[in-house]
Amino acid sequence: MEITALVGVQVSENGVTSNHLLAPSGVLVNPVLEHESVAHKAKGSLLSFAQGDPVRQFATITFIRGGLIAIAITLVGGILAALYSVPALAPRFQSVGLDLRQLRPIHTAFASAWIFLGGVAVVHRWLQDHGGVATRGDRWRLRVQVSSWSAAGLGILLSLGLGVGSGREYIGFHPVFSVLILIGWLCYLWNFFRISGPDFFQRPVYITMWGVGMFLFLFTFLEQHLYLIPSFFANPVQDLQVQWKATGTLVGSFNLFVYGSIIYIGERMSRDLSYGHSKVAYMLFGVGLLNSFTNFAHHTYHLPQNHLVKWISFVVSMAEITVLCRAIYDLWRLASATKHGEFCATRDSFAASKYWTIFILFSAILISIPPVNAIIHGTYAVTGHAMGATIGIDSMILFGAIIWILGEHVSAREGDSASESLNTVGMHRIVFGLNLSVAALVVWLHVSGAVTGVTRAILAPGETYVPPAWLAESNGILFAGTGSVAVVFFAALLWGLCPTAFRYWWVSEERA
Repeated sequence: MEITALVGVQVSENGVTSNHLLAPSGVLVNPVLEHESVAHKAKGSLLSFAQGDPVRQFATITFIRGGLIAIAITLVGGILAALYSVPALAPRFQSVGLDLRQLRPIHTAFASAWIFLGGVAVVHRWLQDHGGVATRGDRWRLRVQVSSWSAAGLGILLSLGLGVGSGREYIGFHPVFSVLILIGWLCYLWNFFRISGPDFFQRPVYITMWGVGMFLFLFTFLEQHLYLIPSFFANPVQDLQVQWKATGTLVGSFNLFVYGSIIYIGERMSRDLSYGHSKVAYMLFGVGLLNSFTNFAHHTYHLPQNHLVKWISFVVSMAEITVLCRAIYDLWRLASATKHGEFCATRDSFAASKYWTIFILFSAILISIPPVNAIIHGTYAVTGHAMGATIGIDSMILFGAIIWILGEHVSAREGDSASESLNTVGMHRIVFGLNLSVAALVVWLHVSGAVTGVTRAILAPGETYVPPAWLAESNGILFAGTGSVAVVFFAALLWGLCPTAFRYWWVSEERA
């Protein structure tokens, strides 16, 4: 090994840049990691994980850990909710004080947390490249961010388990925890823009995606709490309109984090820094941002609104999914050009998201057509579509990004061969089995929802609906069965990732 020193750029609290040593003389650096420092054509460098500031290394892995914990809680809440749907099991849940009023908000709240935390981890990986040595203010804001979000997560889990919540979509927890989430978010926003603010609009599109996503979240999260104003809550139609408009924009904000993540990781894997400035990437940003403000109409077809709004929402959503499919294909092709072994879990996850995007495109086309949406709205078909997009697209992209970052991390501590534990044949089978089992679950939910919607429209228009006997008997069992198989593969994937994520508490050899 050689002794090297890498000169980078540090941005101070007041925006002034100064040279500093990211890897001081005397630090032993793995020679294979040296050429990972690829010069950026604009400014700064793409640094290997080991060359980043220890504080920023710690932050990246901390948010990965938080994301893995969040998805574990999501899985527990989801499988319990699926088992609750089996008629014979529901009374047993009720006897211990559990029902869907607790299980569903736990599942949805922590699913959202998983996507945001996974995206936040990738953003902090970028901060390792360009943030330099963390200032005193950076460290304090990071402490506040981590502690406030940790307290909010623990409080939300305990309070929802005790039946204390708001009953709202995606923010079903008590609003007191929203204050903690906002405090942490403001600290996160400050730390990000302190580094990315200078020359913001000259940076790659993923920086714009993340920055806009941060402000979108801030705005829409506040908007979701308008129900606390009595005049809003007293008008049910207005309340539903605002709730779903805000929820649609919230989904749009975490989509921007995911889109930015796959572009950034794709560039890192391929070392081709041009895609972040490409027309397709900017098309994805533009149509994704527009869809953030129009996709609410998919959920408000049953409310009084102009039909033009519904069709605008349909066209924009189709455009977003089409451009996303093209972007994922491009980035998967870039990543595939860097093959260095028989299997790479990151490439496998990106490839899975590519096929899921095609499936979700066809699903979205069908269920977003206003007359069809009127039939299937409120059925399992909508649940299946949401789960397919969240798991197949968002989660597969984030799993791919996290596996790549963890591979960097463990290679920095234990040598290049250490990352091979994340790219084994066993991991390939887990990723394949996970996607296959989720596909079975999503397909069944679509079939169940379609049958429910059509029979309801034909057999019981304007009457109390009684589902076909065969559907009532098999629905809960197949939902719970396919869901249980998917959870087994999810658990196996977490079993493979968690030892690497939690192996070194301080992450780097130098304590942060």
